Amino acid sequence: MLRIPKWLLIGGCSLLAALILFLAVPGGIKMVAAKPESVRLPAVMYHHVLNQSDMLGDYVISPKQLDEDLRYIQERGYTPVSAAELQAYVAGEGELPERPILITFDDGYKSSFVYAYPALKKYGMKGILAVIGIHSEYYSEIDDDNVNYAHATWDELRQMFESGVFEIANHTYDMHEESSPRAGVRRKAGESKADYQKALREDIGTNQQLLEMATGKTPTVFAYPFGFLDEDARAVLDELGFTMTMGVAERVNTVTRGEPESLRELGRYNRPYGVTTQSFFDPIFAEAEREAAAK
Repeated sequence: MLRIPKWLLIGGCSLLAALILFLAVPGGIKMVAAKPESVRLPAVMYHHVLNQSDMLGDYVISPKQLDEDLRYIQERGYTPVSAAELQAYVAGEGELPERPILITFDDGYKSSFVYAYPALKKYGMKGILAVIGIHSEYYSEIDDDNVNYAHATWDELRQMFESGVFEIANHTYDMHEESSPRAGVRRKAGESKADYQKALREDIGTNQQLLEMATGKTPTVFAYPFGFLDEDARAVLDELGFTMTMGVAERVNTVTRGEPESLRELGRYNRPYGVTTQSFFDPIFAEAEREAAAK
């Protein structure tokens, strides 16, 4: 009588058990889904740039400090990216540099044209300029180009956009007020959802039209005034074609391929005067790099 080795019997039973288990599981072998590809994205929020010491503060820095910031960003190996690059990455149509960073300027001051625009060009960098329409409209109609308070004109916005240095974002037409009754794009007390969304649609839509006429391109980026959010605003922003929005929460972002929501309410670090470049950026870069290493 032929004797079958014990090891062969045990091995055969194991293979049979594995086959039964495979057949019993619908779809056979289950693959563990790969973790979505993502990048860590720090974002810096500038406002005004002035060469006047008595006006420097939380939202106004000097041209010298801006130049130091941009040089340090470059030295640390970070590459400023555009909204278009981020949107393409999320859509699965492009790649991002190893260390991306977003550089933004809110409000659309003339100082962005006078100081920020040439500084970014000097370093071969890109930025996003969020424009309050009513102010650019006003200063396009009068002869007042005082850099201390004036806003960029339509012609200046067009020049910055066509250069490829600045993308233009919508910062509302005339809702940049921090106090009540509305406070940014928040809903007024007692205002119905329909009335609220109608007001947003009219204001933000007006700015979309003006910015499109000025630059030839309808903005796809919206910057919330003061970072004030309202859930019922999102449907209007979607309707108007925005695929990227920016707030003011100070955090490093995670932008994920295939997840459009990862471009919503992006956090940004406000850049004040009086803090050295290294003291401002080092904690931000440390957080971005620590989280990137942990992925």
